[in-house]
Amino acid sequence: MPNKSSCIHFMKVCIANFLFFASLYMLFPVSALEMANRLHLPVSQTGLMFLMCTLGMFIIGPFHAYLVDAFKRTRVCILAFLGMLITTFGYYFVDTYPQLMALCTLQGAFVGMGTVASITLAIDTIPSEMRSNGNVYFSWVLRIAMYLGAALGVWLYQWYSYDKLLLISIVVGSLGLFFAAQLYVPFRAPMVNCLCSTDRFILLRGWLPALNLMAIAFVPGLLMPVFHHHSCNIELLGIDFPFYTFVTVGFALALFIFRLCFNKDKSYMSVTTGLIVMLMSLLLFDRIPDYIPPFLLGLGLGLVSPEFLLIFIKLSQHCQRGTVLTTHFLAWQVGITSGIATTCYLFDFGTLSMALTWGRIAIVASLLFYLLVTYQYFKRMRLR
Repeated sequence: MPNKSSCIHFMKVCIANFLFFASLYMLFPVSALEMANRLHLPVSQTGLMFLMCTLGMFIIGPFHAYLVDAFKRTRVCILAFLGMLITTFGYYFVDTYPQLMALCTLQGAFVGMGTVASITLAIDTIPSEMRSNGNVYFSWVLRIAMYLGAALGVWLYQWYSYDKLLLISIVVGSLGLFFAAQLYVPFRAPMVNCLCSTDRFILLRGWLPALNLMAIAFVPGLLMPVFHHHSCNIELLGIDFPFYTFVTVGFALALFIFRLCFNKDKSYMSVTTGLIVMLMSLLLFDRIPDYIPPFLLGLGLGLVSPEFLLIFIKLSQHCQRGTVLTTHFLAWQVGITSGIATTCYLFDFGTLSMALTWGRIAIVASLLFYLLVTYQYFKRMRLR
């Protein structure tokens, strides 16, 4: 049984990351449109800011292992969180496109480093026999924070200016920094490690499932920008809710279904069911009450996302749990940010209804790829 202190510190890591990612994703639905208006640029051009953020995560990636092994992990986490808040504050002063791209790349590097440091701290604070479950719970917290952050950002943007939204994002992120500062991890002597490596960055054995997960995450990214009419003003009981509110509810419900109905021998059924539910949600847009498709989308994502994490875990060595979580996170970020950038492109050079078409194609392709390639690869290459 884990001791009480371990559980408390693991909860603090989860709370800190929940606030950290809610703060970050609060800006994702609205930043491209706001920056386009401010810099007098097309949205298709400012939409690339999200890809630059992801690029920053990959630039810092090879140095993850060195930084968390050579320095105190809580300090690395706190400094990375602080760097993310400072770069968020920098959006107040951006007035040229190169500044925006540079700022987003720098912010991505801080987000990547903060995520890896907090993943490592989460692993450090739970007993080894509970780390697989701990990895899944940690991943759930991150996903819920992303969806809730996006919903909150859309809702606040309808009532407040972007500058006030930035301030709220910084306040929420500062609360995450507060919880990160409360963490205690027993002293660990610094380890000498090579400067660059794939440790805590990319699970090479998981490259194929990572491609599959990118295509799946592409779909919620397509529907995230605020100028998409599905992103806001879904009425239920006389109250308007953002699109991602219902995605969050569906995702949370799926976690209970996942734990109750799908055991470790039913990964095939869980992923297949989740992808079919996601496809149904996109096919039913504008044909049934508006709140049902996002609920189904969240339900499908909740069935698929944790199972892909377990696939990465079973493809890895016992000592690669940090690498597993980082790979899962990066694949998700690539998909989400590519989806947002694609919708920004369609805003200028296509129609937003095409986003649903691209989403349906991505889900069908993801399902076929999983059945014919990923699952066969997983059965052949799994280590546990």
